[in-house]
Amino acid sequence: MPTDLRLFGIRHHGPGSAASLVHALNAYQPDVVLLECPADAEAALAAATHPEMVPPVALLVYNPKQHQQASFLPFADFSPEWQAIQWCHRHGAHLRCFDLPASMRFAKEQAADSQQLLPANEPPTAEAAGDIATSEPGSETSAAPEADASPLPSPKADPISYLAELDGYTDGERWWELRLEHAPGHADTFAVVLDMMTALREELDLPETEETLLREAFMREILRATLQQGYQRVAVVCGAWHAPVLRPELLKKEDKTRLKGLKKVATAATWIPWTFERLSYASGYGAGILSPAWYELLFTTPRAEVVTHWMVRAARLLRTRDLDASAAHAIEGVRLAETLAVVRGRELPGIEELQEAAVAILGGGYAEALDLVQRELVIGERLGAVPPEQPATPLQQDLQLQQKATRLKPEATSKTLDLDLRKELDLSRSHLLHRLRLLDIRWGEPHRAQGKAGTFHELWELQWQPEYALNVLDAGRLGNTVLAAAAAKAAARAAEAPDLEAVSHLLEEALQADLGPAIGALVARLETLSAGTRDVTHLLAALPPLVNVLRYGNVRRTETAQVATVVHHLVPRLCIGLPQACTGLDYDGARQLLPRIEGTHQAIRLLQDETQEADWYAALAVVLRNPASSGLLAGAAGRLLFDAHQLAPDEAAMALGLALAPAQPTNYATAWIEGFLSGSGLLLLHHRPLFDLLNDWLGELPEDTFREIVPLLRRAFTDFSLPERRQLLDLSKQGQQPAAIATEEEDFDLERGLLVLPGLRELLGF
Repeated sequence: MPTDLRLFGIRHHGPGSAASLVHALNAYQPDVVLLECPADAEAALAAATHPEMVPPVALLVYNPKQHQQASFLPFADFSPEWQAIQWCHRHGAHLRCFDLPASMRFAKEQAADSQQLLPANEPPTAEAAGDIATSEPGSETSAAPEADASPLPSPKADPISYLAELDGYTDGERWWELRLEHAPGHADTFAVVLDMMTALREELDLPETEETLLREAFMREILRATLQQGYQRVAVVCGAWHAPVLRPELLKKEDKTRLKGLKKVATAATWIPWTFERLSYASGYGAGILSPAWYELLFTTPRAEVVTHWMVRAARLLRTRDLDASAAHAIEGVRLAETLAVVRGRELPGIEELQEAAVAILGGGYAEALDLVQRELVIGERLGAVPPEQPATPLQQDLQLQQKATRLKPEATSKTLDLDLRKELDLSRSHLLHRLRLLDIRWGEPHRAQGKAGTFHELWELQWQPEYALNVLDAGRLGNTVLAAAAAKAAARAAEAPDLEAVSHLLEEALQADLGPAIGALVARLETLSAGTRDVTHLLAALPPLVNVLRYGNVRRTETAQVATVVHHLVPRLCIGLPQACTGLDYDGARQLLPRIEGTHQAIRLLQDETQEADWYAALAVVLRNPASSGLLAGAAGRLLFDAHQLAPDEAAMALGLALAPAQPTNYATAWIEGFLSGSGLLLLHHRPLFDLLNDWLGELPEDTFREIVPLLRRAFTDFSLPERRQLLDLSKQGQQPAAIATEEEDFDLERGLLVLPGLRELLGF
């Protein structure tokens, strides 16, 4: 090996590797640094030194014509690659990316009809084992030993865990952290890592995937070309597993043959903010780490002070939540963590010792009390920042302008936003969030506002995720602004919508997002489907969202005249078809139709149109009196008419009496009762004739029949509140006792009773 070439095998996102690399580069002073990073991302690395670039960030390399093909290359301040970039900038050394270009990877994926989204520096299978970072337990590249295997982990599945087991550890991730990441700055660190990886590769002779072989062949070719250019000192910074095979004399002919004829596709690169959560193992990022916040502390704090700093931060954090965590607690926590490390033969307490000590001292033995510490001091809540002049699509630029205009800053932490739509700023925020949801960018999740007027208030839970950057890129093909892209997306979804219900819900979303350019296309599609729709079920499902559109139009100041026209055409058709739709249904079919009828009833009453209400009430009356109607729906129609004061108490009693007549089947009667009493027992409590009819009917049933229908009747009383059930029970007990007869012998003073009447009339408003 030439004396001017040095190999630095690092662990991706390793604080010890980063500190050791800076120490080694300062000592070696290379002329050029070859960095394991896709070659077609090299030009974008220049922006990493911008003063407004704040890690964690990620380099996004993607196919501009097929945005599903993309790779995220995350960097934290403690990432060795990030420190190599910064070192080259400070010392004027050349920086060259020498990993397989994403353009070649994407071309191979297209050839294989693959649409996988793989993070960069992450082998697709366990056999590749290309990066030390992929060896953490639980990631997609790690695997447990088979039941009939030897006690040692399978080296094919995880070489690092295999090596850790030989050293007496059960966890390869923790072994690497304790042996190497806790001992930064040693001059011989990389020599030890190189010897260790060389021995592993020679001893185990593991098969490699085709992608790993391609990557290593490409890296050797770039290394040879760099050495031929006459650089005196060449440093190679790569994943530790690759280091032993990155020698220029290896496999010259094989590399040329393997790389010959590889196709490319065009790629683009830009920087996006990243989060500690996305760096963590918990996020599902296979090449991530277990504790980003802890690693940052390891990298930025002197080794002798890191344990104290972490415990003090934990105590301070708990105090902000009004929990008991004094300075004495922090001191005892540090002592316990250091004692645990000594007992376990470790030079420095790791995050395990710190967490156990914090649970014992600060949490009183309960781990649940320290969820906040886990979230902020182990994983961390951090969102990076990139310079505004970074290359961006027109849609990205418009979104950034909208975020500034609405004063909504993307943040990694969850944030609750309470909007009053009568305010201009809040209304514009609502429009933006609804438009982004139409574009599948779910930055905000809406929640029901409790205790406030639902028409004027919206409650959102905001949390920005880094992968939304890819969604923004994908949405850029629909338009150059958020409004244009959302309108195009709504129109495209409407064209594919199969029924009225889907279009009406989409129209409601479009009105909430104030998508004026899309309303015409949506209404046209709605009219087309409604003209050919005979299924009353679809009409019932479509009407409530449309009525909500009309209601929201008053608050959101959107034009809804076209929607009102469609609604006024739908209601008569719905009223004509409803009676027929309620006949010939079994119980399950009627049960599915009932909530749609109730929703439509509320929607028509919201319209406040006397003509349409009269038509609807007439349709319900037909359902009530039609002998062929489903018992459940007939009873529900009677209840809806009674609630709307369209059915007098004596008429309701008559309808109930007919439903409970001996000629009616018992199943019909019980279903009718369920529909009539659905949701509340107030009808029976406040109208004694109805209660007596039901009570008498039950009393006259044969015992066998009564036992048979008890489960069916129970469904009718399921939704009653507990006070209602108690009052019904009391009323039933009163009916079982003989009525008290007032006599003159009783202590009853009529004159005194009459004195109460004037005050009672005043109270009741008579």
